[in-house]
Amino acid sequence: MRKISNLVLGLVCGVALSGAAFAASQDAYDLPERYVAWEKAYSKEFPAIQGLMDTMTANSKEMLSKPSDQDQDILHNRVCAAIAYKMAVDRKGSAELRKLGPVTDILHNISKDNKKLVLSDPDTFRRVTELVADLKQAGRFKKSPEFFSDPEILKLKPVATNLALIHHLTGAVMAGDILTKAGGFSKDEIRVVQTAIVAHSTGYWYFRDSIDAAAGREGAWKVVFPVPENDIDNFAHDADLISQFVPESVTPDGSKWRNIATKRWGATNTKEEGQVVYYVFSRLYDEAKTDEGRAMALEKWNVIKPELIKLMGLKPDEDPIKTLGVPAFWAKKGK
Repeated sequence: MRKISNLVLGLVCGVALSGAAFAASQDAYDLPERYVAWEKAYSKEFPAIQGLMDTMTANSKEMLSKPSDQDQDILHNRVCAAIAYKMAVDRKGSAELRKLGPVTDILHNISKDNKKLVLSDPDTFRRVTELVADLKQAGRFKKSPEFFSDPEILKLKPVATNLALIHHLTGAVMAGDILTKAGGFSKDEIRVVQTAIVAHSTGYWYFRDSIDAAAGREGAWKVVFPVPENDIDNFAHDADLISQFVPESVTPDGSKWRNIATKRWGATNTKEEGQVVYYVFSRLYDEAKTDEGRAMALEKWNVIKPELIKLMGLKPDEDPIKTLGVPAFWAKKGK
């Protein structure tokens, strides 16, 4: 995949040549204090991770033209990496878990904004196919027998060209190239990270619905998304999920999720925005795979939930789904 290889070479070489200029590339971007503490902890324990952080920030700057989008992308990846490390520490996990969890989440979105890396490109599809075959040969994805079993679903235009639906696949290839060029990671460690990146997207139920709609059959998503199987898979999955539970991006007027409710799911007023976001997040919360993930999500859900109920004009003890029903976008589809 020449497109991926050339981009990786430029990013890694740029970081290496920049030296001190990239020594703390993430410091220019604000991060809530609790996450800063966890980030400092894993950076101290595993200093080599800083080079990957530099590569990630350089990639965000190259792929995204708006500074605000760059900020949000870098913030998201840093938050995810910090959460993955904290969950590993709370689990009293091994050094591998504490190291490869943050590595996975720093790189999990590395190809998400690269419009050239789509499965409709033959070379990109070839390298993804080769990677999946290699990982399966190494014993990965045993719980997902349908994963990558039907190339025609993967090549459907609404799937193949939708970066949100395929970045876990192209990103795993790109992450492998980055880690190989960076050095210091064994072949097995790289496979562990690639597997976790491939498995991290399963928790977004509306992504699964999109695959099923494109293929015209229920369960088609299993061809595109494998389920997480081990601690690092689950931590990558849950860190990405938990990172969405940031009150500032969910409940205020003009926030990320209220805008998505309007643009993607058809909300037409404040009440409907609250209803849609409540429905989405109540289902997201149910997707957590680990006790640590559920605890972190619940902490933030307890902050978000009352504010969304206020937006809907309901009483604090009312159940929005029982009172208002399923939002119109999903009610039409019987979801």
